[in-house]
Amino acid sequence: MDKLNELGEFGLIDLIKQDTIHDHGSVVVGIGDDAAALLPTPRQLLLLTTDMLVESVHFDLATTTPWQLGYKSIAVNISDIAAMGGVPRHAVVSIALPPATSPDFVVNLYKGMKEICREFSVNIVGGDTVSSPHGLVINVMVSGEVEPANLVRRSGAQPGDIVAVTGYLGNSAAGLALLAAGEWEDYNFAWPLVTTHLTPRPQVKAGQLLAGFGATSMDDISDGLASEAHEIAKASKVGIKLYAGQIPLAAELTEAADKLGKPALDYALYGGEDFQLVFTMEPGQYEAFKQAYPDITIFRVGEVVEDGQGVTLVDETGQVHPLEAGGYNHFRQEEQNVLLDFNSNGPEETYRLGQEVAKALKPGDVLCLSGELGAGKTLLSQGIAAGLNVADAVSSPTFTVLNVYEGMIGDRQVSVYHFDLYRLEHPDELADIGFDHYVESGGIAIIEWPEKFAEFLPAEHLWLTLTPGHDASERIICLAPKGKRYRELCEELK
Repeated sequence: MDKLNELGEFGLIDLIKQDTIHDHGSVVVGIGDDAAALLPTPRQLLLLTTDMLVESVHFDLATTTPWQLGYKSIAVNISDIAAMGGVPRHAVVSIALPPATSPDFVVNLYKGMKEICREFSVNIVGGDTVSSPHGLVINVMVSGEVEPANLVRRSGAQPGDIVAVTGYLGNSAAGLALLAAGEWEDYNFAWPLVTTHLTPRPQVKAGQLLAGFGATSMDDISDGLASEAHEIAKASKVGIKLYAGQIPLAAELTEAADKLGKPALDYALYGGEDFQLVFTMEPGQYEAFKQAYPDITIFRVGEVVEDGQGVTLVDETGQVHPLEAGGYNHFRQEEQNVLLDFNSNGPEETYRLGQEVAKALKPGDVLCLSGELGAGKTLLSQGIAAGLNVADAVSSPTFTVLNVYEGMIGDRQVSVYHFDLYRLEHPDELADIGFDHYVESGGIAIIEWPEKFAEFLPAEHLWLTLTPGHDASERIICLAPKGKRYRELCEELK
């Protein structure tokens, strides 16, 4: 049997329901009935968390195995339970699968889930399976329990507390960048980074012990240290000061960052998906914890300050800088997975880069141009249009929102749809201009200000970010591919 549509839903359930219960004493009814029936632990708070993973948004099947994907889909939820000081107990898994998916893929996906559930004694007690027309979607809900006295929120940090983390930061983001770049297997430093990204290890034991020892606030680092510091500061109504020299960076990360051409500290601050814990604790308790649990790795990275001081970073020279939240954001795709960057020393070079990009385009390609006003998005668009042999003068469609031109790819005529979304405020306005129709029509779509409606973009696209350089005319242009087609495009441009 090669496809799920030949197996059927109930056949699929029979295929995956074995070895899903590890704590039989807490499960009265598991997979196979209308609902699970569970025995709660007396005098414990119930914790619930959920996370959704969408193909081409959160993962790429070209760089992860089904087993790794299954493992990670559970791990990211267990990490949320750890951040509250809790113990994970049960999981409910819902998956939307393309009909052509092989049963072997699903079996291996669940093998990864079952492995991490076995490690943490988590029971898979139910879920749902449906057909998906546009790729794989995995939604996991995990429940946990915590003693009321040990519940840790983001909102308890106090001025004078120490800020600390449970392990090295930035490894996962560097691993993802290596996967996107390809050919990472040749480097010894790459394996631990890629492994950290594909199969993260939730810090459940550390979370429980820190909660029991008086952690005043805690968060798991899913979106980068800078982002999580802002979350704690906002919830606790405090400021946070981080010290660049104290943020733990693995030797492998330093090597990878040098190879990738990006500061190692950026991966730690803004990369995300480390799933370590960042926590705050009174200084005396922090030192006592280190003595009581020398086997638990923790690093002091900063301190909690008064609210008016904001979130700052002290660099190695002692200078204090405001620290932006940054980190992974589902609606700021311009910061993800940069594979290529170019330095343009003036308008002519930006225009020529557009012409070079045009040479690699195929009908149906989608280009997202991001940058502040005056960054050069329209100039880059003009270069792309010139490379596509557009005869008309190309200008920014700021007021018309969409300009349509006719160009050529080889000997084939192709329509060029040039969008400027700056003045749009609501998704309904995208429908009014026929956005989906044009983008999916097989032409070339060039979209300025795509970040305004990032969630409505095609899952696969090429994101180009233009930022000012040191000189007024200099621009740094970064290319971040989403999907196999656009990774191939970037390889062609190298």
